[in-house]
Amino acid sequence: MAEAKTAARPDGGPELGRDEILADYRMAFRSRQASLIGRREVMAGKAKFGIFGDGKEIPQLAMAKAWRPGDFRSGYYRDQTLMFALGMSSIDAFFAQLYAHADVAHDPASAGRMMNAHFGTRSLAPDGSWLNLTERYNTSSDISPTGSQMPRLVGLGYASVVYRQLEALQDMTGFSRGGREVAWGTIGNATCAEGMFWESVNAIGVLGGPVVISIWDDGYGISVPNRIQVTKSDLSALVSGFRREPEGRSGFDIYTVKGWDYPGLVAAYAQAAEVARESHVPAIVHVTELTQPQGHSTSGSHERYKSPERLTWETEHDGLHKMRQWIEASGLATASELDAWEQEDRLAVEAVRERAWDAFIGEKRRERDDLADLIEEIAGAPEAPAEALGAIARALRDLEDPQRESLMVGARRAMVAMYGMDLAENALLAGWKAEQATRNAQRYGSDLYSPGAASPMRIEPVAPIYSADSAKVNGYELMNAGFDAIFRRDARVLAFGEDVGRIGDVNQGMREMQDRFGTLRVSDTGIRECTILGQAIGLAMRGLRPIAEIQYLDYLLYALQLMSDDLATLRWRTQGGQMAPVIIRTRGHRLEGVWHSGSPMAGIINLVRGIHVCVPRDMTRAVGFYNTLLDGDDPGLVIEVLNGYRLKERLPDNLAETRLPLGVPETLRPGSDVTLVTYGACCRIALAAAEVLAGLGVELEVIDAQTLLPFDRDGHILRSLARTGRIVFMDEDVPGGASAYMLQQVIEVQGGYYHLDSAPRTLSASDHRPAYASDGDYFSKPNAEAVVDLVLELMNEVDPRRFPLLGGT
Repeated sequence: MAEAKTAARPDGGPELGRDEILADYRMAFRSRQASLIGRREVMAGKAKFGIFGDGKEIPQLAMAKAWRPGDFRSGYYRDQTLMFALGMSSIDAFFAQLYAHADVAHDPASAGRMMNAHFGTRSLAPDGSWLNLTERYNTSSDISPTGSQMPRLVGLGYASVVYRQLEALQDMTGFSRGGREVAWGTIGNATCAEGMFWESVNAIGVLGGPVVISIWDDGYGISVPNRIQVTKSDLSALVSGFRREPEGRSGFDIYTVKGWDYPGLVAAYAQAAEVARESHVPAIVHVTELTQPQGHSTSGSHERYKSPERLTWETEHDGLHKMRQWIEASGLATASELDAWEQEDRLAVEAVRERAWDAFIGEKRRERDDLADLIEEIAGAPEAPAEALGAIARALRDLEDPQRESLMVGARRAMVAMYGMDLAENALLAGWKAEQATRNAQRYGSDLYSPGAASPMRIEPVAPIYSADSAKVNGYELMNAGFDAIFRRDARVLAFGEDVGRIGDVNQGMREMQDRFGTLRVSDTGIRECTILGQAIGLAMRGLRPIAEIQYLDYLLYALQLMSDDLATLRWRTQGGQMAPVIIRTRGHRLEGVWHSGSPMAGIINLVRGIHVCVPRDMTRAVGFYNTLLDGDDPGLVIEVLNGYRLKERLPDNLAETRLPLGVPETLRPGSDVTLVTYGACCRIALAAAEVLAGLGVELEVIDAQTLLPFDRDGHILRSLARTGRIVFMDEDVPGGASAYMLQQVIEVQGGYYHLDSAPRTLSASDHRPAYASDGDYFSKPNAEAVVDLVLELMNEVDPRRFPLLGGT
């Protein structure tokens, strides 16, 4: 064995010790074995799907050396070696997730809810409180949609800027220690063709901060080569415009390093991290000449689209192969030593796989046996269909690798076999089935919303209080007063968006907030809705309370994918391991014009389950919702009424203390004939129609839903329907949109069909977008006249003589 104990770069990069190098190589080799064995398990039918990090091992080992406790990752599904190297995951957890082991003790990242290679560390204690994030390495929970990890990276990095510069946050040492935490982003070369990558890089460049982005470039995006993916086929050339000038502060440091150059990668990451950590200058590390030995995933073979020449090149340039060559050439280990270690590591990974499989399938086999035992016990009862039940029990025992689905099917078959028989044993199977339903609801469905004491649905409501001295003010002035109180009581609250800072938002709800609280807490952004939301997600994951403004409701569509795939699913997909209590502030309804007055509520509420959706009718209610959400730990969307900022409202004496409950409608006008349910700007229209109807002898009960998620938790609307027997749902969405959702909630979920004396009706906007100007608005959206006509139609069915239709028809 040669005497060499270290290896160093001629350019003065960090010296690497022999033991460290060999430990890294063995870690890379074990990670590769996990990839190879994982693919085999999928092909053998033990797992559904596999996607792996083979070929990317060496740069991830180099990156790991530059990490420090408190750092955060926002990456994608090729990063297993980094996760193993830093202890943020393990090969045991890797296989548990591959098998979909629905137990957070085995798969801490997702409790079996996400496909393999979707990593995440736990930021929350079992009671939902924050852990100390500066004592550990952290990774935000991965999601599959390509590029979606980039927007949240904006906020994860910017949080360090905020913590470093805001004096009021210096004692929050569980989240930051002087803003020295680096946010590490990883992305594949092909995804760099997407808009989210460029929008995020631009936002990070504008904001600055300790962000290091790694581009894993293996030359392909599944089957599509770089020449079709990116201009010039060269990402280093494309991002060069972001390079900062020497001694400058604006822009990125950019590194281009070959993916098999272990010492060069170590040097690049050490430098990038040091500059980012100390000076808050972001970096891009373009890692080239990477390979993907098994292709993109288990869905196909890369031999279909790679030439024999390319495949030969990949074999020769495989990072593991090149690192072994370098180790041998440097005299750090002999070929026989490396062979022995590799054989040892192969067996070690196989042992881990076997242990993970036994833990996963053993649990299900015990459940299988318990059910088979129960069915055989029932088969022995007098008058039980013993032969049929015995066959079902035998079929269950024959399942070598049972799924819980198979157990539920077997139990149902047994119940069918006993159908119609008056047997006490029927209750045994029913009890088993009910118990399993409860357990599986927890395994696969828990934590869509916060279950703990900090849930906004548990915040004690505080109603507005008025006195003779309560002044009437414009809606924007009331909103301004509410935000002023919020910012004064909680230094963690930040607000940002287009025109939010200097001018105080386009409707003046944030007027003078920036002057009072500074540019870090109330700030302008560029026109970049996707990364406004991503910025908020990252900040919230690091303990801050961001209010992200999307200027108009229609513009929410730019951020809706991220709301749906990332924010709304975060707590659920980690089974309560992570949260991001973001508040999204926007405004909508009744503004005139095709692209400023839409109300795409059904699209929103059906895509963001996991986010509370508040639709206040005025600014008093809006402030109450902000206060409630900020006291809680779930994300929320508040849609302010756009034409309410200049309307007069009484200023509550206790505005800062008001808390509106979520999922609790309010009756605005009692009535005995018809119930009308609506929200937001339509409340005023409904009340105007109710006045007209009262003059015609019809008493319309008007109810403001107030929130759509959650919707009427205590059956307030159902009780109204029980009194009136007739119901109308009205909103500004398209036909079959949010009005149909409200109808389904009341008629089906609450059982309102039982109280109907007439068919339930909906009143919505037109199929087309709202046309411009006052007449366009009138003929595109519900109006008071339409409400009057519809309600009279319902009453005409009851008594045509007493309630003739207007016009006599």
